[in-house]
Amino acid sequence: MIILVYILIIVILFFVCFIGIKAAGEGIEAKKRNKNYKKNTNKNKKNVSKDLQILKNLYKEGDLTKKEFQKAKSKILNN
Repeated sequence: MIILVYILIIVILFFVCFIGIKAAGEGIEAKKRNKNYKKNTNKNKKNVSKDLQILKNLYKEGDLTKKEFQKAKSKILNN
């Protein structure tokens, strides 16, 4: 009877270790995905400021009307 209890404890211990290792692996993968997401987000922010600057220059030069400028600006900021 006591051997059966020890076997049950060992099985539970292995199960808990398996779950812990699996969770740690998923956490590492999530951290990698989050790191890649932040890199892509930073690239998009640089593009937004660059796009707004180009748009502003087009408006100042008279190539865009105020309505076109506002529409393009809101489109850039919403993406």
